[in-house]
Amino acid sequence: MRRAMSPTHRVLKAAGRAGRVACMAAAIPAAFLAAPVHTANAGGMYEMVSHDFTVGIDQAKMLRIEGAAAIVAVGNPSIADAIIQRSDMLLLIGRSYGATNVLVFDHDGNETASLIVNVVDAAPRLVTLNRGTLQSSYNCAPDCRAIVRIGDSEDFSEGVAKQIGAKMGLATEGAEATAAGSGEE
Repeated sequence: MRRAMSPTHRVLKAAGRAGRVACMAAAIPAAFLAAPVHTANAGGMYEMVSHDFTVGIDQAKMLRIEGAAAIVAVGNPSIADAIIQRSDMLLLIGRSYGATNVLVFDHDGNETASLIVNVVDAAPRLVTLNRGTLQSSYNCAPDCRAIVRIGDSEDFSEGVAKQIGAKMGLATEGAEATAAGSGEE
């Protein structure tokens, strides 16, 4: 039985190899709009609602806020981040394990929502290898590749981070060379 292709996959397949990066960038906002949205209800102007939300580490989740959000404050931005996408939409991003609060205020400075954001491990393909006190992490989808995760041994993390940095440097150099060759600055 043949699986139906997602709209993003169809666009990427049709665009071919040269246009894939541009299509991916264009598809990201559409992916956020198609993602399930969780709602925090705020009744009246002075009524505040409190809810707990869970987001995976290194993951994002859209949250619909009833009312007009103008200001958002995050208790511990090293654990989670909250970005106003529209006046009624927040993007929650899990940064590291833990819990923090997020406060939402309207244009008049009234607190309209108080959220507790729990950041948890939501990587179903994550494999953690422990050798005595040393830990290393791998993303196995479908082949296992080394990744940097909180709790990994320092030597392992530094080696993986060095490889990631070298790869990003090569990508930046390639992009700059392409821009220079096309006359862009």
